Order: sequence, then C-alpha cells, then structure tokens
Amino acid sequence: MTRSAIITGASRGIGAETARALARQGTNLVLAVRDPDSVTALEQELRSLGVRVVTITCDVSDHRSVQAMAATALDSLGNIDILINNAGALEPIGLIEDADPEAWLQSVTVNLAGAYFPIHELLPHFRAAGSGTIVNLSTGAAFMPLRGWSAYCSSKAGLAMLTRTLAVEVADTDIRIYGFQPGMVNTGMTREGLQKKVNEVSEFNVDEFLHPSEPAGAIAELCTRRPADFHGEEIRCGDTSFMEWMGDNL
Repeated sequence: MTRSAIITGASRGIGAETARALARQGTNLVLAVRDPDSVTALEQELRSLGVRVVTITCDVSDHRSVQAMAATALDSLGNIDILINNAGALEPIGLIEDADPEAWLQSVTVNLAGAYFPIHELLPHFRAAGSGTIVNLSTGAAFMPLRGWSAYCSSKAGLAMLTRTLAVEVADTDIRIYGFQPGMVNTGMTREGLQKKVNEVSEFNVDEFLHPSEPAGAIAELCTRRPADFHGEEIRCGDTSFMEWMGDNL
C-alpha cells in the first residue's frame, strides 16, 4: 500500500521541502495549511511527481480545526502512515515583561498544543493499523534559554517532553516518534526572527544556514527507514551518530 503523510505548516520552508522529499519517494500527501491558496503551485509540482495531494485548511492551535483536518485526511486517502508536526511560531520576541501575554500564549499553543492535537487525533488510527511514524520539529532552543525567546524556548521544551512521553506510551507498538532538530536553517521564519537583535543568535549570518531541503531529506529518510534506535530521541541533524546512520543518503 502506498504511504500517506500529513505535514502541518507545509506552505513554505522545511514543511514544503519535506513534502517534495516525500513525494519523490512516492508518498501521498496531506498539506495542512492555514491558507490553501499559498500552496497552489506546490500542489501542482507534487502531483507532477505522481502522488496524490490533498490540501486542507487547518489551524493547528484550534483542536476542532485539527479534528476536522484529520477526519478529512483519512476520508480522502484511506490511510495515514506519517505525521510531520512542522507548524511553528517564533514570535513574540522580546523580554518576558514586554511580551504581549496573548501573543505569548498563542505561540505556546501553536508550538505545543499544535503538535499534541494532531497526535491525539491520529494516534488511535496508528494503533489500529499497528504502525505509524511521527516527527516533531524540535530545536536546540528547547534546551538552551535565549534572551527574548521565552515563548519559543518554553513551548519547544514542552514539545521535547511530549515526544519522550509518547515514546513511553507506545513502547510496546510499532509506532515510532522522533524529535528532529534541523539546526540553523534559512527559512522565512528564521529570517524574520533574526531581524530583532535580542540575543547572540540574532548576530548569525543567515546566508550560512542550511537550505531547508537538507533537513527535509533527513526527515523523509527517517520516515522511510524508521530506526528503532532513535525512537523517542531528540535527533540533531548534524550529530555524528545521525550522519553515520544517514550515510550516503545525506
């Protein structure tokens, strides 16, 4: 049976490149995005690779929206094998006392609940199927406090623990869960965030960062080979052990 994957936040950056990488492997795709018009060209490109593509409007911070997305995805493709929780938010950027509380809460909701909601909806399907793969897009900022990035660091730290907790809960199954840290990647979100000079990361040269296709290729490989050794782990794209595992697929 042909594999099918849901990618949240698939309209640009790592999400869009992961869709391309999976499509080249023959994986059917659900693009879960806030604005369907933003992926019209991507849809056509992916379909030219011979895979089915379904675009579904979805706000990952809204449980009902995610619930409807998951139901439509299953109705449309019949099975879902892979969930890529890619949608994320870096804003608000600023000192804790200066940040808008509503914006801070929204960031946490997107980054943490925005992964929990899709997992909550798809996990029963994966259990029934006896298999499934989940990749949570993580970051080194989950483990390193950065001035001005309290919402991002805090919510991604919570996401890392969600990955570990889920790994424990599905340990007796063939469901795989990975936290994936892509490193410094030249995406729109990164470029926008680094314009605000609040910490040492803001001084980095974005032109030296990875192209989104590099971590996307690694994510696609994870979903294909599903290594048990990395189950529940935080994988850093540049780690020696991971690069050795990737081998010629880098």
